[in-house]
Amino acid sequence: MKQKRISENFRKTSETEIYCKVNIDGKGLNKIITPIPFINHMLEQISKHSYIDLDVKCSGDVDIDAHHTVEDLGWCIGEALNKAILNKAGINRFASLSLPMDETLTSCSLDVSGRPWLEWKVILPKEKIGGVDAEVFQEFFRAFAQSAKMTIHIENNYGSNAHHIIESCFKVLAVCLKNSLTIIERNSDIIPSTKGVI
Repeated sequence: MKQKRISENFRKTSETEIYCKVNIDGKGLNKIITPIPFINHMLEQISKHSYIDLDVKCSGDVDIDAHHTVEDLGWCIGEALNKAILNKAGINRFASLSLPMDETLTSCSLDVSGRPWLEWKVILPKEKIGGVDAEVFQEFFRAFAQSAKMTIHIENNYGSNAHHIIESCFKVLAVCLKNSLTIIERNSDIIPSTKGVI
C-alpha cells in the first residue's frame, strides 16, 4: 500500500509561532495565514505550482521587521516537507528549469540530496518588495534548503521588475519541487542513489 506523503510541523520561538501541514501528492490547495500579505502570495505560488497542498498558520514579531517570520517560515515548511518525503524511494530526485515571467527569466536546479545547500544568484533592484526587505527573501530560501535537506541553486538570468524577479524565484522552486518529488512508478521501491540511502 502506498504511503501517504503528508506531515505536520510546529515551530515556536520567542519570535514566531508557526504551524504547517504539507501533502506532497495534493492538488496545490492551500490556506496560508501569516501577518505578511506578500509572503502569503509567495507561499500560494509554491503550493499552486508544486501541487503540494499547504496549510500555514503563522504569527511573528513583524512589529520589529519581517526577518524572523520569513526565515522561520522557510525553516518550518522545509522541515515538514523533509518529513513527508519519507525515505525518498522512487522520486525523480533531480530537477532543473528556467521559468519566464514577463521580462524576467529565473533558473532553478534542485537535488533532493540530503545535503543542504543554497546557491543564490539573485540581485533585486529594490530595497523592499511588498513591504518586505529584499534581503530577507534569501533567508527564506536558505532556511528552506537547510531544513528540507536539499541542494538548491537559484539564479535570476535577467529581469527589471523586482516583484516579477522574486515571484519567479518562488514559482521556479515550486515546479522543481513538483518534478523532483514525482514518483517513478517502475522504480517506486528504489532509492535514487548509488549509496542506497539519501
